[in-house]
Amino acid sequence: MGAEKGDVRNLNIDPRLIDHLIGNGIENLHPPQTEAISPALSGKNLLVATPTASGKSLIAYLAILNRLKSAGEGARAFYIVPLKALASEKVDDLRELCSKVDMTVGLAVGDRDGETGNIDDADVVVCTSEKLDSLLRNRPSFADKVEIVVADEFHLIDETSRGPTLEVLLARLRHLRPEAQRIALSATVGNPKELANWMEADLIESDWRPVTLQYGTLTGLDLDVHRAVGPNDNIELPEPRTLNGSASKITDAILEDTISIDGQILLFVSTRASAEKEARELGKRRIKTLNRLATEESKEEISKLEILATSLTRGEDATSLTDRLAIAIRGGVAFHHAGLTSKQRSQIENAFKDGLLKALCATPTLAAGVNLPARRVIIRDWKRWNGGRYAELSVMEIQQMQGRAGRPQYDDAGESWIMAKTESDRDQIIDSYIFGFPEDIQSKLANPLADTVEEDPALLTHILASIASVGLTDRDALRTFFDQTLLARQIDKHDLEHRIDRMIEWLVQHEMIVRCGESDIVAERIASRPMEEEVIENWEDELPTWAAAASSLDGLDWINRENKNPIPKRKGPAVFGFTTAASLDNTDEIHEDPATMTYAATPFGETVSRLYLNPVTGHLLRIGLRTAVRIAAGLDERRQLTPAGLIHLVATTPDFLPMWVKSSEADVIEDRAMAIGPERLLTSSDLAEVNLRQGLDIELGQIKALTVLESWIGESTIREIEKEHGAQPGDVRTRIDLADWLLYASRRMLASDEEAKVEQPKASAYVSECIAEIQRRVRYGVRSELLGLVGIRGIGRVRAREMHHIGLEEPQHVAEMGPRDRKRLEDLRGWSPRLVDNTIANAQRLLARHP
Repeated sequence: MGAEKGDVRNLNIDPRLIDHLIGNGIENLHPPQTEAISPALSGKNLLVATPTASGKSLIAYLAILNRLKSAGEGARAFYIVPLKALASEKVDDLRELCSKVDMTVGLAVGDRDGETGNIDDADVVVCTSEKLDSLLRNRPSFADKVEIVVADEFHLIDETSRGPTLEVLLARLRHLRPEAQRIALSATVGNPKELANWMEADLIESDWRPVTLQYGTLTGLDLDVHRAVGPNDNIELPEPRTLNGSASKITDAILEDTISIDGQILLFVSTRASAEKEARELGKRRIKTLNRLATEESKEEISKLEILATSLTRGEDATSLTDRLAIAIRGGVAFHHAGLTSKQRSQIENAFKDGLLKALCATPTLAAGVNLPARRVIIRDWKRWNGGRYAELSVMEIQQMQGRAGRPQYDDAGESWIMAKTESDRDQIIDSYIFGFPEDIQSKLANPLADTVEEDPALLTHILASIASVGLTDRDALRTFFDQTLLARQIDKHDLEHRIDRMIEWLVQHEMIVRCGESDIVAERIASRPMEEEVIENWEDELPTWAAAASSLDGLDWINRENKNPIPKRKGPAVFGFTTAASLDNTDEIHEDPATMTYAATPFGETVSRLYLNPVTGHLLRIGLRTAVRIAAGLDERRQLTPAGLIHLVATTPDFLPMWVKSSEADVIEDRAMAIGPERLLTSSDLAEVNLRQGLDIELGQIKALTVLESWIGESTIREIEKEHGAQPGDVRTRIDLADWLLYASRRMLASDEEAKVEQPKASAYVSECIAEIQRRVRYGVRSELLGLVGIRGIGRVRAREMHHIGLEEPQHVAEMGPRDRKRLEDLRGWSPRLVDNTIANAQRLLARHP
């Protein structure tokens, strides 16, 4: 019966899909898939909480295609993922399936070329939560025909940076399209029933895995396997054993033991430096082994590794970091962390998937990224430095790493070993990570430790978006909507209401929304609802039993005692002995609006929301931009308008990421901070007004980012920037992208600032041109004289500088290039006659579009 139930031939789906599944070797579903497929195909909401590789995605894919087929023409599906890299995997999977049933797939993950395409006519849109949220703010109608929403890696709703957007997005889609089917795919979590109830979904929960996963500890070289989970019950555990090798080189012993069974290892460590050191040492010893073997197979392996290593040491992003990476790669080992660019990480991931790399030393962020399984997962570091002390990683983080062990197509078992230094560590690992339970998922939409509105950026951002872009324009509608969030289930109702009131007051005070008065229509809507039964609280029950008894005694009137000689009331709060007592007099009163109060976003508020900015960032940018306009108009003689000042403005906002400053460079950075004084567009009082608690480390981190970006637009290479500033290529690229986005947002904000345009139209237009220039310089990494050349398709900073050196200084010069200049260009390294032809043609097209 079970086999028949799981037979794909019995599924009520398009026969072409059945043929495709069988053609790919899928004839029977896994047990969790069998349990989930019927409700999924019948349109029920589902939360599927099962381990990695248990087949969750296939259930979602089939549900999507079945739902769209039954819904008819124009229906759409959203497949939401947390990361761009994961989106690419899902697009490939879905395009293969959709092609069998004449459906199309679009991608929406960013604003760069290739990151968003074919979404308007696509049946299935694969997107990150941030991009979909942004799309719906600017095009609410984009969700009009959505019939099914899938949230992959749903457990990341617990993650501080991405979780709030996913939570609000799911609530918004339910608000906009309550009839749409919802499917959440999650790792094992601590509170699945609570999450399923929030989703109004059936829960499919299992620890079944297609490949047995053995959970072990490695104390020194002594291996003990304590638990195994797989396709069958009563799995026999292997006997304890001791690895061959040196106790001082444990990871080397692990790698050799793994290679002996034709496997690979993922080694998780806590820091970038540790990942690099482990890769360097493992690679150094492995290359000796390969050279010693001297077989045809080993020679071919060495040749392929050399090609990969060489490719990483060439190109614009090559630095000493990639030089170190190349050395490790020559031994079949690599490191993987955020200091590498996304392209470099992708090259490494592909080489590992292809089996060329035998070991990958990574920080924990890899565990939440792309699907990258290995025969063995080794967790060397299960603690991380956090706030001045070492703290254990969460069970959920460890389980994400452990789940990477075991390749369904290649391994009969996967192995996850956590390294212990002592017997005490070993016992703790067994209790916490091998037999422990994952933590409950908690909403991150609100910051429980926030003392000010500015310290609660996620909630502030989404309340503004709700009013400005989603149409929730009255207090009752806001309450009703946010009552549908996970946050509302996990905090006190009055606390949530108080937080929303604080946010509204802040947005009013900072001119992003206005109160429009109470609405009779809203009052009628509220009155038409069924009355909720009021809960009458008996406060006397809270009185301790001893106090209740004592209150009945003669002479002890506990509750209604009168004071016949009352002490005169004080003026001000009754707080003494604290230096902060005086500040209570200045505490802002929170304005609690009635449920019928209505709101409207100002043009400023609409712009901030549609640009996807933290409202605090929007407020600071407006202050800085208005200062820039006054400088340009000659009304501020103390300050200067410079490229550095504009970059520093965006680097000071909460939406920018400061850079880490080493103690050895602090003096130089402090000197630069002093020198930029007249160029600052924000004062310390501007920052204090929005309660930005910027310590010296954050301010210096912003100044360091400024110096890195100045080097970049001064045409320093990434290698030179790394040498001068100690900034790794991935970190540099992240700051370039952030500055590019925030400068673009600044220009859009200035264009919508009617006050600046009316009072100083010429100065406002001039500042806008300055921002546009510095934005393009940041995007392309060039001096001003190359901006015309980098506008030619296919021409970057290096080729633009080469053309400029031979006198081709403008696109028109390139379009009208003569034989002499053509020959000089063709003779340069990296150029060819064909490339020159394409460049001339692209320059001519550019001039035709912009004569």
